[in-house]
Amino acid sequence: MRKPSRPALLIAALLAVTATGTTGAGISQATPALAAVTAVTDTATPAAGVADETPRQSTSFTADTTCAPIPAEDRADADGAVKACTRVQPASAAKSNTSSRQAAAPSPTASAITAAAADDPSGDGISTEFEPDADDPEPPAPSCTLTNPGQWTWSRTGGMCLRGVVVKYTLYNQQSVPIGTGEIAVNSTLATSYKSLDLKETISARLTSVSGDVKSLTVRMKVSCGAGCKTVTQQPWFATTLVPDQEVTGSTKYSGDAFAANTTRSSFRTSYAMYVTMPGTTPIDPNASWSSPAGGEIRCDKEQPRLRGCVIPTDDLPVLSYSRSHEKYGIVVPIYEEIMQRRGTDILHAVNQDQANTNRAATCTPFTNLYPGTSGADSCDEFPMASTEEGGQDGNLCAELTPQVVNNVWSAPATWPTRPTTGTETCLRLHITQRANSSAGGVLGSLRKYQRLIDGDPFRIEFTA
Repeated sequence: MRKPSRPALLIAALLAVTATGTTGAGISQATPALAAVTAVTDTATPAAGVADETPRQSTSFTADTTCAPIPAEDRADADGAVKACTRVQPASAAKSNTSSRQAAAPSPTASAITAAAADDPSGDGISTEFEPDADDPEPPAPSCTLTNPGQWTWSRTGGMCLRGVVVKYTLYNQQSVPIGTGEIAVNSTLATSYKSLDLKETISARLTSVSGDVKSLTVRMKVSCGAGCKTVTQQPWFATTLVPDQEVTGSTKYSGDAFAANTTRSSFRTSYAMYVTMPGTTPIDPNASWSSPAGGEIRCDKEQPRLRGCVIPTDDLPVLSYSRSHEKYGIVVPIYEEIMQRRGTDILHAVNQDQANTNRAATCTPFTNLYPGTSGADSCDEFPMASTEEGGQDGNLCAELTPQVVNNVWSAPATWPTRPTTGTETCLRLHITQRANSSAGGVLGSLRKYQRLIDGDPFRIEFTA
């Protein structure tokens, strides 16, 4: 990592001993929010982007037992058994960890996103809070690692996993005495996408052990999903007979585009039915069934301007991260930070594009361009952002400032001497270059895209060095 540039160190030293700017006329560098500004001109530090995803949600799998009589015509093939029971249950941690194929939970960084360069490539600055940077990397695909056996685990963008669950099949004779058992390890990984309403799920079943009269088992599955979703591929595989240590794997597919009339989003759960029988006997309908957890409802929507997609909302909010040292937009971050401190919260809420346009006009109209003859030299940057519920405040009530660096010293004086700030404003309209404006907006645009922020969604904002 490169050391801070000499100008950056100079700024840090000056801020440590000097308070510049006019108190009451702008935002003073003497405030705690500004004391950490050290590298407005340093281009060596990484670009800010979407913060790493918070820890996954999880809940234990609920055990369930189903029993049914074996049809009389099949009892000969079942060695005289008269009843079969299946119990769906979590496997013990020790048992689940005996095989690398047997356990998984989403990786803590499966959907972490870092913006490589927050910038609006076209430079037009149009709707950047809804248009992510073209050079931002795609988020990684959902993945699972060996942990949390016997639990559902999921995250907003990393899909949902189930590992360490066993379907135990037991045969009983006429005296209700067990005469044979078989255990099937079931694993599933469901992937959501920020840019597609299609959801794909991989499911596997492995016969881990048998005893008594059970030598092999025939296994088939069906899946389904709730209102707002339609099942495209119901069966991951056709009926397959497994012997011990044999595994069958297949894929299913759902579509989250079954929106009710006059709606633009839907939330639903997925359900599973496993049919387990002795080879050659009639399937019991169903032999084992379960559903995804109520706390992990999948939400699909068509509310973003261009992309439709799905996430699994959780209480761990998406995080918008701004760097004070970013070469393009860093000059505005100290002011953003102070305004959020005045507001007493780090949470904002997304709104749709129509409301964002209304909010932007409320804060930035009318706006006097300081350099009307120079393209891109001045633009109105409103904060809180127009694309949030907290934006759209009357521009006459906001501090109107022009952040600048003069002789390596940062300041944000009031734009108009006749309109000094009071130091209590909770909104801003800033005079900054279109480049800085577009860059700051593009960071939010990336968060909105990859985390599928839609109308009403909360997110956190943080500020880094």
